[in-house]
Amino acid sequence: MSKVNELIQQYTDDAIEIRRHIHRHPELSMEEKNTTEFISQQLLKYGIEISDIPFKSGVLGILKGGEDGHTILLRADIDALPMVEKSGLPFASENTGVCHSCGHDIHTTALLLAARVLSSLRDELKGTVLFLFQPAEERLSGSQMVIDSGVFEKYHPDFAVGLHCWPDIPAGTIGIRRGSFMASSDTVKLTIRGKGGHGAHPHKSIDPVMTSAYILTELQTIISRTIAPLDSAVLTIGKITGGTAANIIPDEVVMEGTVRTVSNETRALMEEKIRQIVSHGAAAMRGECDIVYQKGVPAVVCDNHVVDLIEQAATEELGADHVVTLATPSMGSEDFSRYLEKVPGAMFRIGTRNDDPASSRPLHNAGIVFDEQAITSGASVFAGLALRYLH
Repeated sequence: MSKVNELIQQYTDDAIEIRRHIHRHPELSMEEKNTTEFISQQLLKYGIEISDIPFKSGVLGILKGGEDGHTILLRADIDALPMVEKSGLPFASENTGVCHSCGHDIHTTALLLAARVLSSLRDELKGTVLFLFQPAEERLSGSQMVIDSGVFEKYHPDFAVGLHCWPDIPAGTIGIRRGSFMASSDTVKLTIRGKGGHGAHPHKSIDPVMTSAYILTELQTIISRTIAPLDSAVLTIGKITGGTAANIIPDEVVMEGTVRTVSNETRALMEEKIRQIVSHGAAAMRGECDIVYQKGVPAVVCDNHVVDLIEQAATEELGADHVVTLATPSMGSEDFSRYLEKVPGAMFRIGTRNDDPASSRPLHNAGIVFDEQAITSGASVFAGLALRYLH
């Protein structure tokens, strides 16, 4: 048994108690005051320094090894979702309308456990480990706050590694993928303008409802006829508003949607084609359209070398049969991707599924239950990777 696993076994019971405390007391993005204080207390208890960079919420812990050397950054997100928990767990959320149904309590605890293990082995480290407990991932904004604070300029990490729960693979395993891992996330808002009038006399009006329907249908041809069949993209119009009565043609209709891609090239192509179809479609129907295309986070594209390091650590700590290669990227998005514009890096999945059907529910489901074995799996990989890279 490795030194990492010996220490993890020693600290597992405490880690589970920590996870259940965090699960009981979830906090929304940029409101993680109590969570931040709790994490800071744990890090100080483990003998880990707290960075003096001021965050509104969130924590950066610093562990300096016995000798100088390289620096790496390990990251977990700490915020919860605005949902009513329906898991039925005895340690379910006590904060009404807020719960950890994305597993960020698991992520936080795994990183805390890794920090405790590495603190116990600090004399064997040649370099520095940064433990980043990031706020506001659910808003896809917390990573930008971290970047703006100057963390990367002050500490110059060689690379960054993050993790995320995944109910599609069994507890005790991790999932890795080289290259595209998660999708970019952009939003589009279309304001289609016509000329209102009586529903009985449509020829005297310019109907923005019909124009929006025409544009909506045409937009989906981007996926089927412009994007390569083996590439991936999603365009979902999730909100349409317009009109006040059945017999009134309104002056305008507003449509809002999300655009997801797994490569920068496809991301640029989607915006180009959306703008073309919307402008020409509105003109063809005698209307006009204002387009607001807002760039969100880029795609998570994992660095091959960093994935190799993750795979090596997982193979040694968990066993090769507990390392799963993910066949496809996820069309979900992660603001961890912004760090990858600063340094190389990668994310990995920690399996959370067991025989309980509730553990197979999708992320963001109010009734999902995460297998707590994911805590030790994530911590083993985090700690094993750091120990080997900085040894």
